[in-house]
Amino acid sequence: MGDQSAAPLRILATGFSVFPGAPENPTAWAIGELERERWQLHNAKLVTRTFPVRYDIWRDIAALIECEKPHAVVGFGLSAKATGFTLESTARNQLGEGRPDATGTLATTSHLAEGGTPTYASGLPLAEIEAALRRLNIPVARSDDAGDYICNLYFYHLMKHMAEHGAPRSGGFIHVPYMSEQLPRLERAGLPTANLTTLEPQQLLQGMRTIIGVVAETVRTSVPSRA
Repeated sequence: MGDQSAAPLRILATGFSVFPGAPENPTAWAIGELERERWQLHNAKLVTRTFPVRYDIWRDIAALIECEKPHAVVGFGLSAKATGFTLESTARNQLGEGRPDATGTLATTSHLAEGGTPTYASGLPLAEIEAALRRLNIPVARSDDAGDYICNLYFYHLMKHMAEHGAPRSGGFIHVPYMSEQLPRLERAGLPTANLTTLEPQQLLQGMRTIIGVVAETVRTSVPSRA
């Protein structure tokens, strides 16, 4: 991966697009807003991408990591069950069978890495992120189960990559719920919305900016200064 300490701080933040059962994805909207605003961190470079929800997506994510060599990676994804920013603590070597991705492809195995490590812990500063969000009165929760779909696939492969390569220095995954303005469209699509928790668009953006900033600051303090 090269000597990250010899380069300006880089943070990669990603979202996902739509998938079966989710005709809209708030993370795609939020990443798009950050790009339209050209929002950047102080003394750091923010790289953003939105990925399609596919079982083979890790190869594209890995290629982007190899190209950009970020110091930290923060993956954001949708969970209709989320009650706010849901900080995932544990990536699991599991994959649900029988659930199609955005292309209609089904998983062919129940494990992400045959014989691989059962779990990996998140490399994000979860306590600091939680505290920062609570100071802003933005809903936040902890979770030790990122599911068995493509968000967990991303999370597991990212943590496995970090364990094997020593880079990026920090990384992990965070789920978010739908935005309030998306509910009427979900209802028109025939999807149940009665028990869904939502975020306001500005809450989602403020929360994502805050998380990215906390991660950047944490990484900055751990990167040795150049001589």
